[in-house]
Amino acid sequence: MQNTSPEITANSNVRLLLDGHETFSAIKEALRNAKHFINLEYFLISDDNTGNAIRNILAERSRAGVRVRVIFDAAGSWALGRRFVDELRNAGAEIRRFMPLTLRNMFSGIIHRDHRKLITIDGKTGLLGGFNIGDVYLTQWRDTHLMLEGEAVNVLDGVFAEMWDRSGGKGFARESSARERFGVSGEEKAGSIPVKVLASGTGKDFRAIADEYIRIISESLNRVWITTPYLVPDRAFLEAVYSAARRGVDVRIIIPSESNHMLASWASQSYIDELIRNRVRVFVYRERFIHAKTLVADSQVASVGTANIDALSFGINYEVQAFVYSQSVVNELEGVFLADLQHCTEETPENRNARPFLQRLKEKTGRLLSPIL
Repeated sequence: MQNTSPEITANSNVRLLLDGHETFSAIKEALRNAKHFINLEYFLISDDNTGNAIRNILAERSRAGVRVRVIFDAAGSWALGRRFVDELRNAGAEIRRFMPLTLRNMFSGIIHRDHRKLITIDGKTGLLGGFNIGDVYLTQWRDTHLMLEGEAVNVLDGVFAEMWDRSGGKGFARESSARERFGVSGEEKAGSIPVKVLASGTGKDFRAIADEYIRIISESLNRVWITTPYLVPDRAFLEAVYSAARRGVDVRIIIPSESNHMLASWASQSYIDELIRNRVRVFVYRERFIHAKTLVADSQVASVGTANIDALSFGINYEVQAFVYSQSVVNELEGVFLADLQHCTEETPENRNARPFLQRLKEKTGRLLSPIL
């Protein structure tokens, strides 16, 4: 399943980040080491200890002459106060709110959001994945993030540049093309791992991530293991996983037992009966809220990013996902999946038939309302 698409980059290093403490430690260290520029784009930034720690590093780096650009989604970060933003601006950082919730754009703005979580630093280091910025992600959520070095970071810079322009930013200089100016070559710190970074949103590439998921699943021969916090799939995704399972592929999906979005949780659970009837194994994570958005297929490709398996991520919101073609990374993510299974209960026809009437009613309600989730 080695992909030869022109979007693939050949020379990168990849590191999986598997909990909040590890992820935010890596983010803080990378930010402190910035020499030339920082680009940060997040759906949700919280005004709490973790958010303030990140803000203080950004402000310090900006005062030291590093160009700092920040984009945050106006709906996702609705609770971010003016003081937080003003402290960054006063330090010289450039800030953009994506699609502020005004009367003019209220109806489109509520559902069409920038759901990405990405950082690029000096054209050398990039981070993306499921973690937003906030204290809750340190202990209460099970998530997965990715750190990249090398050529794939250039693609991430381009993703940020597109959103900067879309958010009203002026005069964006593609710092990633300044890698040579900073003396950063493609070989510096870069391994030989092929990585494809795909971004989706409006325009011709609005289903890029969804289509890549479906392509990988449709070409799979042995296994497809998926983790998603929200499972409200479209028919194309369902047909792909059903077809794979019927031809003998080991298709497993982990979803949380409870969600931070009640209706989305009910809607996700409403698909379980149909999935297991079609030989897809569904596992419910019983410990913390599992928020990881990952896929491994045929021990050849691993994917980590921001896209959920739902209509918002697959066709409406702005998302970013990395697809990694590395045996070591795939093996590691497979190990993570198997470790997560230890905290799961597998759904069976027997336990599904035994669920109470109220639970069935909740699932029907979630399914009915799923088009607006």
